Amino acid sequence: MKKPLFAVSLVAVAVLVALAPAPVWAGSCEARVVSGTGAIQAQLEPCQFTVPAGKTAVNLSCERHNPASNWSSTALCKVYSVTQKRDMVDGQGNPVTSLPPGTYRFAVGGEPGATGIFKYTLQ
Repeated sequence: MKKPLFAVSLVAVAVLVALAPAPVWAGSCEARVVSGTGAIQAQLEPCQFTVPAGKTAVNLSCERHNPASNWSSTALCKVYSVTQKRDMVDGQGNPVTSLPPGTYRFAVGGEPGATGIFKYTLQ
């Protein structure tokens, strides 16, 4: 009798996981690297976003891709706080996992064609 009950429990958990809502992104910011002119071979085009007063940005997500080197990453990346005038990192230099109210800048590096998107939800 335990095996059928276990199987039913396992199916129920699988259904609940499948039905769990994905984060609803409150905002996103897309940055890229474009071709430069003259002696400048590449130019960064960062993006800027604001976390409103009374809110915190959570569920931070970062996707970066550089097609010239076939490199991609979904590792959490740091952003620069325009408000606090510093990179948003913890005591060990790792990217923080939430952002307080303020204005932020996200940039990617690499060759022209490299892109990145930074997403977050608000709580």
